[in-house]
Amino acid sequence: MNNFIWLVFGHYIGDVALQSDWQSNNKGKYWYIMWCHCVIWATCVCVAMRYAGVEVTNDKIIFLITGHFLADTLKTRFPKDKEHFWMIYPDQLWHLLQLVIVYIA
Repeated sequence: MNNFIWLVFGHYIGDVALQSDWQSNNKGKYWYIMWCHCVIWATCVCVAMRYAGVEVTNDKIIFLITGHFLADTLKTRFPKDKEHFWMIYPDQLWHLLQLVIVYIA
């Protein structure tokens, strides 16, 4: 379980710390900005996986990038306001579920 913490840490580095406001505001408008965000996030998670001793495979990389792209694309379809803030919860839950899947696979 201690090794899984590294994956969560990688997730938050890629999804929060390395995502600028500009990127956050524009990833729903341009697919290539979303793509860059997803690749950066997946890279952070894969570095954490390597550090935690979890095997990094092409299938896992594709799953991470594609899953993140779909979840964030869905989330960006909603306005960024207080009424739709709840969308962050299923989005983050899905990302954490992705981490569990690549951790145990």
